[in-house]
Amino acid sequence: TALASGTALANDNDDNRAVTDPTPAKGWIITLGGSFEMGPKYDGANSAGPSFMPSISWRRAGEPAGFSAPDEGLDYALYETSRFSIGVVGSYRAGRYSGSNVRLWGLRDVPWAIEAGVFADYWLIPDRLRTRIEVRQGFNGHHGVVADLSADWVERLGSFTFAVGPRLSLGSVSFMRRQFGVLPYEAALNGMISAYKPGGGAKSVGLATSLEYAWSPSLSTTVFARYDRLVGDAARSPLVDTIGQRNQFSVGIGASYS
Repeated sequence: TALASGTALANDNDDNRAVTDPTPAKGWIITLGGSFEMGPKYDGANSAGPSFMPSISWRRAGEPAGFSAPDEGLDYALYETSRFSIGVVGSYRAGRYSGSNVRLWGLRDVPWAIEAGVFADYWLIPDRLRTRIEVRQGFNGHHGVVADLSADWVERLGSFTFAVGPRLSLGSVSFMRRQFGVLPYEAALNGMISAYKPGGGAKSVGLATSLEYAWSPSLSTTVFARYDRLVGDAARSPLVDTIGQRNQFSVGIGASYS
């Protein structure tokens, strides 16, 4: 009996040490996910199409999961604090193909593009108001520079996380001319639009929102929507004003597992 009691006491002490052990958890938590979206087939399109975007992120065991908006690029922080982070970011941009729409007849195809660059986040109000900027260089489909600026108000309500905020997109001259420009021979072949040579600057302003629900510490789903209105030289392009539209809507659903 004494031996049994001593064994039980030893087990109790082991359990207590395990519960109160100040040694932090080791290793990494990997989050894999993806989202399906219905949105414009290309910048300025008046028709929508489906797309899929995978995602991956990681954090040290014991660190809380951070906030990320569904419409931001895939990033990796090189330096971060509780309120600020900076690092590298990548994004994918769908192409525009003349064979997809009879109204695009005679226009050059604009292939899909990979955009890579840097990002910075700053929480103006910790865990409530986050600002973000991404500056990316295009490869393949275009070789211009794009910049996306955003702000998100974040509310955590139990298992729900709600976010909403404004968006502003800018493009360099090279980007704008590739996406919204029309060469004289393209206009002649198409017959419905005139030649156009845009400059750089603001491309669109908009609003994005998302609602995430955590089913468990490992599994969550998110629904999201975004509205953009093309402005400036982008809005004046005949690709938008004549055969497309200024108002751009996107909706989607995503899931992630850690």
